[in-house]
Amino acid sequence: MNEIIKLAEQLGKAIAQSSQAASLRSTREEMDKQPELKQLLKDYNDHAQKLAQLEHDNKPVEVDDKHKLQDIQTKLYASEVFKKFTSAQVEYVDLMRKVNQSLQSELTETEK
Repeated sequence: MNEIIKLAEQLGKAIAQSSQAASLRSTREEMDKQPELKQLLKDYNDHAQKLAQLEHDNKPVEVDDKHKLQDIQTKLYASEVFKKFTSAQVEYVDLMRKVNQSLQSELTETEK
């Protein structure tokens, strides 16, 4: 079992050293240097959560709330840093999806 844990640690280190992880870290650092962009992202997440909660509670979502969310989203997408960040996130998530698929394909025989 210790060998399996060591292999998992090696995999974790390899993922952390991947170009996808490096890109995600660097773009996150770029975003951290722009407080107005971080605030805009927070506002977007907060407002999206509010609308999701309203929908979950079967309460009406006002047109103004939908427009506000769209306006915030438009401002976010106007930022090159945000575009780079979301692109880096997609690449990192894709890497993790492929890693999980590889693990699952090897474990399929065990789980039958």
